[in-house]
Order: sequence, then structure tokens, then C-alpha cells
Amino acid sequence: MDSDDDGSIDEGDLGYFADKRSYSFLFSNLEDEKPSKKTKTTEDDYAERKYAEAKSKPEQNVHHMLPIKTDQGLQQRSRIIEKEKPAVEVPVAQPVEEETYQPQSVAEIYSLRQQYITKAKQDIAKLSCAITENPYNNIAAMKKLRNYCSTEDSKAGQTVRKLAMISLTAVYNDILPSYSVKPSKELESLSKEVKAQHSYETDLLRNYRVFLDLLFDNLNLAFQTKKEKAKAKVPPEVLVARQNLGLLSLKCMAELLSKNYNFNLRSNIVNTLIPYGASKAMGGQLADVVTATIVEIFEKDKQGECSVEIVRMIAALVKKKGNNVNGKLLKCLLHVRLVELGEVKKEKEEKLPDTALLSKKQRKHRKEQAKVRKELLEAEAVENKKKKSRLQSESLDHIFVTYFRILKQFHDTPLLPIALAGLSKFAHLINVDFFTDLFECLKRIIKEETLDLSDSLNCVSTIFTILSGQGSVLDVDIGEFYALLYQNILLFTPDTPSETYHILKQALTNTIKRKVPLSCQMAMVKRLCTMSAHLNPKQSHIFLCEARKLIRSSPRIAQMLESDEEFGKPFYPEASEPGHANAEATVLWELSSIARKSYHESVRTTANHLCRYDPNSTKRSEVDHFLNNKFKDSSQCSILEDNFPRNCKKMQNRRAHLNGQTVLSDQKTDSIENLQFYSDIKANR
Repeated sequence: MDSDDDGSIDEGDLGYFADKRSYSFLFSNLEDEKPSKKTKTTEDDYAERKYAEAKSKPEQNVHHMLPIKTDQGLQQRSRIIEKEKPAVEVPVAQPVEEETYQPQSVAEIYSLRQQYITKAKQDIAKLSCAITENPYNNIAAMKKLRNYCSTEDSKAGQTVRKLAMISLTAVYNDILPSYSVKPSKELESLSKEVKAQHSYETDLLRNYRVFLDLLFDNLNLAFQTKKEKAKAKVPPEVLVARQNLGLLSLKCMAELLSKNYNFNLRSNIVNTLIPYGASKAMGGQLADVVTATIVEIFEKDKQGECSVEIVRMIAALVKKKGNNVNGKLLKCLLHVRLVELGEVKKEKEEKLPDTALLSKKQRKHRKEQAKVRKELLEAEAVENKKKKSRLQSESLDHIFVTYFRILKQFHDTPLLPIALAGLSKFAHLINVDFFTDLFECLKRIIKEETLDLSDSLNCVSTIFTILSGQGSVLDVDIGEFYALLYQNILLFTPDTPSETYHILKQALTNTIKRKVPLSCQMAMVKRLCTMSAHLNPKQSHIFLCEARKLIRSSPRIAQMLESDEEFGKPFYPEASEPGHANAEATVLWELSSIARKSYHESVRTTANHLCRYDPNSTKRSEVDHFLNNKFKDSSQCSILEDNFPRNCKKMQNRRAHLNGQTVLSDQKTDSIENLQFYSDIKANR
């Protein structure tokens, strides 16, 4: 303490100062001294240098990793993840070269287009031939061929697309099987060959589906609705090109359906095609293609599966659109194949070698095979009958529902004649439960509507067809319908279509099966003979042959051929009902006039034969036999040489007698060309 107070320095402090070399800081004035810069140590220099290097380097992400153990101990590890900065592209100024435009002439443009089309044709032909020759190995070539169907090349894109679509359609028609491909669930248990076949069929079906989708897209793009067209605002030239491509797509689909209606995706094509059958686009060309395809399928489809789908779709379309449906589509129902199910044709059995050449063991084996084959055929026949019966019943239900809907809801539309024609054709298949309702509906239509000749005859023909079949047990007064038929005969003219004459023949044939009063039948014969004198030869033949059928059905009508009897009441030809005409008081004098004055030899021959008709004769002459067979189809009125029985002396004498000629008994009759009658007919052909 004393030393501190005295201001003396300890020995320890002296030792400390002895080690220092400079003591100037002890004598310096601290207040007047300016602050000096601090000297940097080595550690500070290292830290500043690291900081400067880190600042100059780009930002880095350090990813610390697990340490590793070395001889020196644990060593920490890290990995630097550098961020990639987006490279800034510096535009390089390039010298601009002036392009010189070389105009091409029309000939050069046309030549380039033809070269492009020729090359595309060659490629399409090679691909098509390769697929057709070996479809199993070249199934992948379909994708290349399908690419041409969707090309958009400005040189000749539409032409190449059309060629590719037509070629691919022909290829599918050649290689598609005639059965439906079904997916197999147990592929592991199948053999190698079956797996390969299943793989090929799967690839084929997938390519076929893609091609159909392409055709569907072309159709939807070509024939859009009015709203879609207004939004798209397509130029007229492009619209016409799309419509042409859509029409070709529709034809391709129709061709695929008509040739492969038993393959997959049939329902997709039917659902797409049928609505276009009622379309009026492109002047009705779409409807013509669809209706022609439907008629072809109806005539070829023996099983009836595809026909049922088409009929169902048409019925749904009529229900949806009503009288806006095209009549051509409804006429297709007249071609539906409805075969009697009882008529099943037996298949021809294969010829087997003679049993005498077989051993006892082989003969026993053949008997066992024949027994098994017989059982299989019986089971298959029963199944086919049931399936056909079910399909035909469904088709008939849709057809009659469609016709009845038209009769009740759209009876004042152009669809009525088609419905009446369909009812007239399928009337024998209508269920008895619908007869009463149908009679009332037809009577109302006859009274209320103004029908033309063919529609009126279809109504009458439908009634008589029903009553001649299952409706024969019904007690219905047919006088009103018979009177309508009697009145319509006066409406026939030389310009009447031949289909109307066919309807008349069908109606008169069905009236023979009903019990009609004799006076009505005589009035009908009188009117037929009267009208035959005012028509063309072909039409006169039809009326004379129908009169001939009525005379044969009731021999008492033959009294109209005689003129010796006296009658008390006059004949009223203007009567509207045949029962009030009093036809018993007249004769068929028109036959004599036609036989003498008709310019057509065949008509004169028929009239002469009717004038000389003897109902009491039990033996039919060969001339009578010839006329009956020849004019069974009254639509023909020319006599061909093949219809004459050669070396028939009796027939030639009869012909000569009818024409006022004389044939001697010793005259050679090996040839009939020496007769004036035959030579006149041959000249009129």
C-alpha cells in the first residue's frame, strides 16, 4: 500500500517494461495525439479476403452432406448447387439478302400438283397392296395409309384424302371378317396361334374404329347446324369442299356397312347414317345414298339382326321428327325381309364314301358321327328359328307402330300413301287384336281425307288382304269397300302408273276369296270390260285378264256372254254401288268390239277367247291353257316365241280359226312361222 501511495513501480512492472523496446507512449500527450489507423492482423486479412471472394462469386446454394470418417477424424462434406442464370441472347445483326420472287406459270403449278398426286397414288397403292396381300404382318401400314386421309397439303390435299379414303375402304372390305370380334378374358390358357389371331383381330378392330372416327369427323364438319355455321363463318369455297368430302365419307360408311354388316361397330354406323336419310342437303344426295344402302341390307340380311337395328332407328326418327321425315326413308320399310319361319331349307349333306369300302370299325364310327351331327343340326335349327322369330316380331312391331302413328297423327301428310302401301303389303301379318281399330281408322280416312287413286286402292287392298287371311273369321260388311273399288275403276287412264294396276290386281284377287253377291261381281266384270276398250294394249290385257278370273271364280257370270235372254229391268252404268247397277240386264258386247277392232293382236286374241268361253266345259283346250299361263302375269302383253308349244297342231288350228284362217289337216305344223297371226305379232314386237 505504501509503495502505491509513493508512486513507485513494482519489480513486476519493471520486468514487463524491460521486455518492451519502446516506451515513447508513456511520454506522449494523449490528448494531442491523433487516432492512428489500426494495424490489420493476419486473421483479419484472411476474413476480409474470403468475404470479398464470396461477394464477387454468384450466389450459391450449399447442400450439406453426411460427414465421413477419416484417419484425421470426422470430415464435414458439402456440395454447392449453382443457380443457372437465363442466358441473354444478344441479337446478331445479319446482312439482309434481298429475295427475288420467281413467278410460276399455270403449267408449272399444274405440273407440280400432278407430280405430288402421282407420288401419293404410288404410295397409297403400295400400302394397300401390302396390307391386302399379308394383313397379319402389315397391319401397321394402316396407320401410314390413314395419315393420307387427314393430310392438309395445299397442293392437292383434298384429292389425296379422297383417294386414301376410297383405298382404305376397299382394303377393309377385303380383310374384315364376316363375324363379330369378341374380347377374350383368359388369354393365358390359349395357345400361341390363338393368341396371335386374337392380337391381329384386336389391332384390326382398333384401326377400324379410328378410321370410322375420322369419317364421322368429316361428316360433322361438313354438315353443321345453322348456329355452328354462323359462328365459324366459313367461306363458300371451303364449305363446298367440305361438303364434297363429307359426301364421300358418307359413301364410304355406307359401303362398309353394306359389305360388313355382321362386323363390330355396326350400331355406330347405323346411328350415324339413318338421320342423314331424312336430310335434304346437297339436293337429296345424302338421302339417296342412305336409302340405297338400307334397301341393299334388307335384301341381303337373312338373319335379321342388322335389319332390326335399322327399323328401330327409323321408327325412332319418325317419332321424333314426325312429318319432316323424308318419304324415301319410309319406303325402305317395304323391302324388309320377312320370310315364313316354317320354311327352313335343309342343307345338302356331303357325299360320303360307300360303306362297302369301309371296315366294321369305320362304319361304326360313321354311325356315331351321323347321330351327333343330326343332334347338332336339330339344336341349331331350333335356335335359328327362335332367333329369327324374335327378330321378325320386333321388326314387325316397329313397322306397324310407325304406320299406325302416321295414320292417326300425320294422316294429312305425304307419308300417308307410303303407310297405306306398307299396310297393304304386310296386312297378312297384322295381329287380329288390331283389326277393329285399323278398320275404323281406314274408314275415317276414306270419308274425311281426299285420297288419290293409289291411296284409295291401298286402303281397299289392305282391308281385303286382312279379311282373306286371319280376318276371314270376322263378320265385317265389305260392301262399302267393294263399292269404293267399283268407283275407282273409272278413274284409270292410259297415264296411270303401272304400280297402281298392280294394286288393283291384288285387291281384285283378294275379293274372289270373299263371298260377294253375284250382282256385284257381274257389275265389276262389266266395268272391267268397258274400261278395257279405252286403255292401252298392256292395260287392256290387265283388265281382260282380271275379268277372266272373276268369270272363272263364278261360272254364272258367263250368262253375260249370251244375248238371247230378255230382261225386265234396265242396266244403270252410272250407279255408284255395284249392287244397284242391275248388271244382270246387260251383256259384254265390248268383248266383241275389241275382238274385231283392236289394233293389237294379243288383245284381240284374249277378247275372242272370252267371247267363246264355255263354263260348262270340263276339258280345257291347249289354247285356253296357254292363255291362262301366259297372262297369269298381266303386266306382259307381248307373246314371245318361247311361250308357244312347238309341234302343237291343235293349238295352231285354234289360232287360225280365231283369225278366220283355215288350216288343212295334212298341213305340216312343225313350224308356226307360216301363220299370219304369229308373223303379225312378231312384227309388232
